[in-house]
Amino acid sequence: MNHRVPSSRTFRLGRVKPQVPGNRTIFCNDRQANLSLRFKGNSISTTKYNFFTFLPKGLFEQFRRVANLYFLTISIFSTTPISPVSPITNVLPLSMVLILSLIKEAFEDWKRLQNDMAINNNMIDVLQDKEWVPIPWKQLQVGDIVKVKQDGFIPADLLFLASTNVDGVCYIETANLDGETNLKIRKALEKTWDYLTPDKASEFKGEIQCEQPNNSLYTFTGNLIFQDQTLPVSPNQLLLRGCSLRNTEHIVGVVIFTGHETKVMMNTMNVPSKRSTLERKLDKLILILFATLFVMCFIGAVGSAIFVNKKYFYLYLETREEGSAQFNPSNRFLVFLLTMFTLITLYSTIIPISLYVSIEMIKFIQSTQFINNDLRMYHYETNTPAMARTSNLNEELGQVEYIFSDKTGTLTRNLMEFFKCSIGGEVYGNGVTEIEKGIAERRGIKLEENISPNRVQERGFNFDDARLMKGAWTNEPNPDSCKEFFKCLAICHTVLPEGDELPEKIRYQAASPDEAALVIAAKNFGFFFYRRTPTMIYIRESHAEKMGKTQDVSYEILNVLEFNSTRKRQSVVCRYPDGRLVLYCKGADNVIFERLADGSNDIKKVTREHLEQFGSAGLRTLCLAYKELHPDVYESWNEKFIHAKSSLSDREKMLDEVAELIENDLILIGSTAIEDKLQDGVPACIDTLQRAGIKIWVLTGDKIETAINIAYACNLINNEMKQFIISSETDAIRKVEDKEDQVEIARFIREEVGKELKKCLEEVQSCFNSLSGPKLALVIDGKCLTYALDPSLRVTLLNLSLNCHAVVCCRVSPLQKAQVTTLVKKGARKITLGIGDGANDVSMIQAAHVGVGISGLEGMQAVMASDFAIAQFRYLADLLLVHGRWSYLRICKVVTYFFYKNLTFTLTQFWFNFHTGFSGQRFYDDWFQSLYNVFFTALPVIIVGLFDKDVSASLSMKYPELYMEGIRNVFFKWRVVAIWAFLSIYQSLIFFFFVSSSSLSAKNSAGKIFGLWDVSTMAFTCVVITVNLRILLMSNSITRWHYISVGGSILGWFVFVFMYTGIKTRYDRQENMYFVMYVLMRTAYFYFTLLLVPAAALFCDFVYIGVQRWFYPYDYQIIQEQHRHENDESSGARLLEIGNQLTQAEERSHGVSPLPRALSKHTGFAFDSPGYESFFATQLGVQTPQKPWDVARRASVKSKAKSGQKK
Repeated sequence: MNHRVPSSRTFRLGRVKPQVPGNRTIFCNDRQANLSLRFKGNSISTTKYNFFTFLPKGLFEQFRRVANLYFLTISIFSTTPISPVSPITNVLPLSMVLILSLIKEAFEDWKRLQNDMAINNNMIDVLQDKEWVPIPWKQLQVGDIVKVKQDGFIPADLLFLASTNVDGVCYIETANLDGETNLKIRKALEKTWDYLTPDKASEFKGEIQCEQPNNSLYTFTGNLIFQDQTLPVSPNQLLLRGCSLRNTEHIVGVVIFTGHETKVMMNTMNVPSKRSTLERKLDKLILILFATLFVMCFIGAVGSAIFVNKKYFYLYLETREEGSAQFNPSNRFLVFLLTMFTLITLYSTIIPISLYVSIEMIKFIQSTQFINNDLRMYHYETNTPAMARTSNLNEELGQVEYIFSDKTGTLTRNLMEFFKCSIGGEVYGNGVTEIEKGIAERRGIKLEENISPNRVQERGFNFDDARLMKGAWTNEPNPDSCKEFFKCLAICHTVLPEGDELPEKIRYQAASPDEAALVIAAKNFGFFFYRRTPTMIYIRESHAEKMGKTQDVSYEILNVLEFNSTRKRQSVVCRYPDGRLVLYCKGADNVIFERLADGSNDIKKVTREHLEQFGSAGLRTLCLAYKELHPDVYESWNEKFIHAKSSLSDREKMLDEVAELIENDLILIGSTAIEDKLQDGVPACIDTLQRAGIKIWVLTGDKIETAINIAYACNLINNEMKQFIISSETDAIRKVEDKEDQVEIARFIREEVGKELKKCLEEVQSCFNSLSGPKLALVIDGKCLTYALDPSLRVTLLNLSLNCHAVVCCRVSPLQKAQVTTLVKKGARKITLGIGDGANDVSMIQAAHVGVGISGLEGMQAVMASDFAIAQFRYLADLLLVHGRWSYLRICKVVTYFFYKNLTFTLTQFWFNFHTGFSGQRFYDDWFQSLYNVFFTALPVIIVGLFDKDVSASLSMKYPELYMEGIRNVFFKWRVVAIWAFLSIYQSLIFFFFVSSSSLSAKNSAGKIFGLWDVSTMAFTCVVITVNLRILLMSNSITRWHYISVGGSILGWFVFVFMYTGIKTRYDRQENMYFVMYVLMRTAYFYFTLLLVPAAALFCDFVYIGVQRWFYPYDYQIIQEQHRHENDESSGARLLEIGNQLTQAEERSHGVSPLPRALSKHTGFAFDSPGYESFFATQLGVQTPQKPWDVARRASVKSKAKSGQKK
């Protein structure tokens, strides 16, 4: 299909939230001075309500829903004289809905309150009168000096002053903030190291000037004014609330931010609220019901104004009694208005008040019982089940058309292994990657990997080349380059060593698996990093063939220029033992190449070729470089660096600018190549999702060659596809970049990208004009994407990408990931899903309609920001094709059924109004009308929403094409709503006219004709039975719960009506109903009507279902026919029971059992019905139009043949 987006459409891709201006001043260890500044307390509250606000705020939240507000208005109207019904008719269902909703809110808030109380009452040692005094967290104030013990939690955001560890160091775990379990090092300012004891800490008096509270976890700007000195404070001295202290006896700190002003609390307030597409369409349906209600009331009001006439003198329309003005012929306009209000009250049941509560209940159970407990999505190795973090988007999972996926840790395992390297223009490493094997297979070549018997292999190191191992590098032509390469690996990082200082026992805590792999590689090459302090790194260097000859060397770390997504590099300035100053730098190739010294073109060219070779093998690459510094140059630069670190405004920007001053004229050492293998089942999962009609885009920060080959390896791209590659790595762009004119570079790249996009779009049009054009794939890098997302080119990019089968975006930043997702979400108005595992994927996950986080090795930030969490990418197929499709189908049925049953019930009242002179006379008793939605018809629809299943989970995976029905939204189109409306009109006519007409000749046992309440009770009985039986007709799978709920609802009606009509009270309205049911059940008319009317009412539905299934079947009905004799092996009940019966090994095998199998032969009765051949032909890419007349003829022949076989 050729997708095209109107060029006039505009949409925003997101904006940056500005920081709070100004700064705050804090007086340390001086509560009195801080009182006047009125800082917030440390008590936190995550509850939505308190004792006084629960009722008003809770009711406000409920009445924000249009349906609830409408029923409140109707309830008020029902208390006036113009109301034909008792107030209980509307007040009772509204009250029940509100009470259930408020109980749910109160329960959830009570849980939050208990959690808050537990946290606020935790004890912490605070300095008071030269003693450590334990007080609750909630009593902590800004400026207090506190002591945190080992394994204790940080109670507020603290400025780290002193530690029991040497050199003022402590180790913290930030799992509560970002999910990362690796330890992080923090270092106190050297001037404050001594303030550890109570006596010494009580002498500490200082002033902190810092930024205002904000939600940035990784930045902090401030100064400590202490002893007439201004000391810059960085994130390295900040301990955030919620972190836990590790490997440190205790630390002392001063409170900076408290309570809701702490960074972790400010991060909890900005969770985007998502509503499903189906829910938004439901709002439109409710508006249509409002319009229908208005039309019905308008017709009745006009009819009433016309009907009232003085000729009906016997009706006493002109009496002066209270309430008679409503029918006074002298003022027809007043009659019109009053009747309008009367009928609004009477027809109020057309709006389904219990719909929202029922849907919420269904979604909640679907999430907690079905998704969370599905063994097919349970990962045995990490003991991680699937987790639905919200229940609002269950049905959205069944309509996803575009998936935006990260690569590292999402498609791959994020288990990095050092695999190859390039040093001084020479490639080292003999291994063959999975990607290279896949490429060879596509070319018909068989690769054999020769593994050395002496190969060293450990987690993080999978390198095989004897030329560099065991000191053999000293015999290489470039030993000096090798030595600098290994030193760069061992020094330029932020890794923390743990455990014994022995190569085989030490463990490394790294911010990413890549960093750990590089340090492990340095260890295996003979440069063993074994100890770190805030200012020193200790390396055990081995230079000879005998590994026993080692030398411990210490390097002083002077400055660390940290990695971020903008810089894409990390640098360390260190001092050798002999006093030499060296800067080591590692980063992305394009960033390093821009900063190389002149005269390095030869090694630059060779290394670039090696990088392309590594990228083609699917390896992740980094370039290493170094630079010797003159002491005078360094001292001059360091002054600027210290000044930038002390700045309270734009500190990050100033640090980046200062870094640019020294990160230049670098000498290229070489490059590293790290392998990250694909997760199990990724190619099969992507193939399944593509067959389901889902388009997958990969958004990665890797090189273009790496990304393309990963796409090949996971079946996203194949050789049969036509590829469009838009890259900034062209000779023309490089030539312009060499001139270093930024304005000219930007103009040229924008023009080139525009030309490429236009050229590709023209080729797309020509491909679609041909009869059998190939599938298309687009590959674009981050630099070109920056210009392609420009408003002038955005629509062209969107038109091109929507017509591609797969899209790969390389070298993209986290912001660009979110922008691309928003482009499709808002520009194309398609339902999107973002999936990732790291902090850099959070913006993409939050920008998509549905966010899925993978609980991998990059922490839990993606999971914490997601709507659903899974352990492996392959589980996405189960989440979408099984649970998503089932949820979509069920919610569609629930919504349309609510629409049907309420419209049917209200229309019987509407037809009765034509026989009462449009007076607004009620047809049903008030209690009947009150309990119809909340008691007599409530349970069966909830059972359908929970257990209805068109095909089993294994068939959903076997025939992923079934998912396309959700993408096309075939079950909630306006055509479907119109069909239900037609059936409602038909049934309501049957109920009213059959019952009322047949009752004219019917008599009770006393020989009297039936009155209004006899007829209405008979009609209501038929309505209850019919709408409950109708739910069985619409169910694909009928369980014992269906029978119990339907039978229980009908039985509940009879029990209620026997009790209600068997009791006589003084109230007039109830007297009308006394003994009515007993009188009816003594007549044959009752039983005859009870059988005939529901059968007649359901006849049209039965015919429609038969015709639709026979001549215009849905895809799932075809599969039902083909597999109708097979047992359903994966019912919801068995799925829950099996969890307690399987061993761990059985659970694992069960988890992979529903993988897609080969298609069975297309034989049998199913393929003699219309549309069956065309469905499977479509799977094979062949278009075959349906021919109902031929199929009807074939079906009749087939049925004769079958009858002959039975004989």
